[in-house]
Formats: sequence, C-alpha cells, structure tokens
Amino acid sequence: MKKITKKDREIMEKWRKKEGGCYFDFQNKNIILPDGSLFGIEKKKYKAHKIIGYKKLQNKSVQVLFSKKKIIPSEKYEATIWMSELDEMIRYFKSMKKMLNNLGIKTKLSLRKPISQIQHSPNS
Repeated sequence: MKKITKKDREIMEKWRKKEGGCYFDFQNKNIILPDGSLFGIEKKKYKAHKIIGYKKLQNKSVQVLFSKKKIIPSEKYEATIWMSELDEMIRYFKSMKKMLNNLGIKTKLSLRKPISQIQHSPNS
C-alpha cells in the first residue's frame, strides 16, 4: 500500500472536517467509524455453547467442537444502519473512495473468493 504523505494527511483531514463521521488512523491505515455517526452499535448478550476442542478434517481444515450441555454467557456487537439514511451513506462512502483513490490509496477488495462465497460463523 502507498505510504501516506503529510500532504495526503492534510487532504484527508480536510475531507473529514467537511464530511464528518469518521477518523483516519494513518499509522495502521484504517478508517474508524464511531458509534452514532453513520450507524449505531449495540451490544447484545446471548448464551453460546462452550468450545471443547477442535477436530482436523481430511481437507486440512478444522472443525470446532461445541459442548451440548455447557452454555456460557457471551456478547456480540451489531451495527444498525438506518434505512432512511442508506442513500446518504452510499454517497458518503463513494466520496471517501474517490478522495482516497485520487491520493493513490487503493480501495479495491482483494479477496480470492467472491464475497458471496465467504462463509460467516453463525455466532458473529
């Protein structure tokens, strides 16, 4: 990834002051979206089965083994996006992408599998 220069930082900060809603972590090259700016983050409590071990499968992947009886309290976080704000959010991210691309910072998703084929864990 391209090194972020002082001039790039100034341009990104100017964009952030105009658009609001995020912060840039220049050292780790992250975009930080705080709770309440574009969406709400809620913590939910649930009960999950305890992980008791792992089993190696023939295709070199690993299966997680859960206890059928032992349940432990857990927490998960969910982001709520308001439907009435969806168009504004899309405009916001397109504007951010355009600004970053103009600075030479790549924003392209570089996964080997299409996003539709990525499996998510049921507890996430």
